[in-house]
Amino acid sequence: MSESRGAVLVALVMAAVVALAIVFPSASEQPAQLVTESSAGNTPFSALQKNDIRNTVREYLLNNPEVIVEALEALQTQQQNSQQQQNNGAIAANMEQLVGSRRDPFIGNPDASVTIVEFFDYQCPYCKRMAPELAKIVAEDPDVKIIFKEFPVFGRESILAARAALASAKQGKYREFHMAIMELRGAPSENAIFRVASRLGMDMDRLRRDMQSPSIETQIQTNLQLARAVGVRGTPAYVIGDQLVPGAMSLDQMRQLIAEKRGS
Repeated sequence: MSESRGAVLVALVMAAVVALAIVFPSASEQPAQLVTESSAGNTPFSALQKNDIRNTVREYLLNNPEVIVEALEALQTQQQNSQQQQNNGAIAANMEQLVGSRRDPFIGNPDASVTIVEFFDYQCPYCKRMAPELAKIVAEDPDVKIIFKEFPVFGRESILAARAALASAKQGKYREFHMAIMELRGAPSENAIFRVASRLGMDMDRLRRDMQSPSIETQIQTNLQLARAVGVRGTPAYVIGDQLVPGAMSLDQMRQLIAEKRGS
């Protein structure tokens, strides 16, 4: 059963309970009598009474659909809180891998009080939109560190771009290469990637060798596993302090989250 169908069924049950409480307000005052009748083998309600109850509940739900909406909203809130707790636990368990790896490229202050970890894909339009915003955060706030976790999930071109980006770090060109690939229109083809690398003055032979390095493949696979472990389901996704924040956000929203983590 899907979560949405399960949620609807739970909501209907809750609504039915409310309706029954309205139809039989005295039932709660006579629990002993109902239990006694049931335990004695007698049917609490006749077939006619059951049919009347069903009709009454149906009419109540039709006349008061907000009951289902309220139940669904309450269930959604409960599920979100439960998911957030699970994510927080997973983040705490994997914190060293999130922020402590020396292989991960980053921008900003290495000793910052607030660290942002970004899981991204070079073909993700929202990641492209966020790239200059993250650069602005670092430029305006000297107490922020942003760690980049290559998370290529959109196919061959994404994997190729992630390999090239990590290889560019070995030549001290990660930030420039990262921003240039984010600015590309369309998929980062092999030709486009090498044109960017050439324009940045990189050693092309070394870049090609490093892109095939087992260590880079291991790093990408580690990122994919880590993303799953902490609850990342798409790109972009951010771990800010001990909180997973999925999706793109405005510059002001990110500033607010940073301020909250700094003040906590």
